[in-house]
Amino acid sequence: MKAKKILVFMLIVVLILITLFGMNSVTSMDNLAYVVAVGFDIKDTGKLELSFQIALPSGSEGGSSGSSSSQSSSSIVTSVECNSFESGVNLVNSYLSKELNLSHCKAVVFSEEIASQGIGEYLYTLINHVEIRPTCNVIISKCNAKYFLNNSSPMLEQLSSKYYEIASTSERVTGYTYNITLLDFFSDFADSFTECFATLGSVNDGDISNTGDNNDQLSSSLSNEGTDDSYVASETPIDSQKNIENLGLAVFKGDKLVGELNGVECIAHLILTNELENAVISVPSPFESTNYIDLYLTNSKCKSKVYLTNGTPYIKPSIDLSARIISMSDDYKDLTEENIELIEEYAKYYVERFIYDYLYKTAKVFKSDITAFGKYAVSNFATIDEWNKYNWLDNYQNSFFNVDINVDIVSRYLLIDT
Repeated sequence: MKAKKILVFMLIVVLILITLFGMNSVTSMDNLAYVVAVGFDIKDTGKLELSFQIALPSGSEGGSSGSSSSQSSSSIVTSVECNSFESGVNLVNSYLSKELNLSHCKAVVFSEEIASQGIGEYLYTLINHVEIRPTCNVIISKCNAKYFLNNSSPMLEQLSSKYYEIASTSERVTGYTYNITLLDFFSDFADSFTECFATLGSVNDGDISNTGDNNDQLSSSLSNEGTDDSYVASETPIDSQKNIENLGLAVFKGDKLVGELNGVECIAHLILTNELENAVISVPSPFESTNYIDLYLTNSKCKSKVYLTNGTPYIKPSIDLSARIISMSDDYKDLTEENIELIEEYAKYYVERFIYDYLYKTAKVFKSDITAFGKYAVSNFATIDEWNKYNWLDNYQNSFFNVDINVDIVSRYLLIDT
């Protein structure tokens, strides 16, 4: 019994010693600088410029004057010119009084310039980094990534990390953008069935402009040009303080940026991929050529089939949409069943046109299958070797499309005079 007590006592002493020595090897939270976003830019010299948006400790001021960092209400941005991601982290660690910690990084931002040159090497670095979570968002900025981070000042949130989380969920409200995680982006990049795409972001400084970069395939009476869903990031006519906005999609071919899609084209993407939760579109009125009818889209369902005719892809999406009218003028208050059917026909033709615009833009202009039609096309091949030999990602540009759409206006939501 005495020997047993001595053994227990020695075990307790050993555990206490292990705990004490272990505590000395653990980095204290007070010695860490938590990064909420990382920006990638390319300098004129060809070297990489990394920008780290670092969360300020609670109650601290916005950074010391005279430092090389820029600050917002709850974070500072520190940049470094370097040869690689890891060397940039080491250089910043040598400058700061704390060690960078990337485990809470919410967004990875690439400028359009560096994305156009190719970001494959950075993707492999990020996906293999032990601290960076695969759930962080990937954003392609139309402006300099450092400028993007410097202007990501939360207006309605006190924490920058929370701000990035909430900003990325706007897809569920508008359908004008799509939240892409690092894991999803890398998976698409490495896949043979699809190409990758990312959220398109920029800084809106309140300068109202609209490039109107839309295809001419829509007839003049049913064009979405100039409507509220035809913008991309930095173009929306919002009068507010300078801040970032995410709107549209950045399209890649391999690891290189090849183009961008606006809000309504993003809705088309969500419809075709069965990712649309809800969205509002403005359909030209069949009653007055100068007016629009706002439709709230729900219950989007799409089934796609891909056939090969003499080696040429023939893609046939079948789409069912439910919609309800959410705005109308007094001229429409006495809507009859005939008028509702007329609106359905206009809505069907309008949606059909911007779906075709999206399909031909991705196939003929960008030559990039971000819709992942490849997962339907693979059924035409008996073996994976035949599939790889066909090279779907290069053959997608030869595709032809036949879109079948049905739009159902849910009339029970309408206020009709009796």
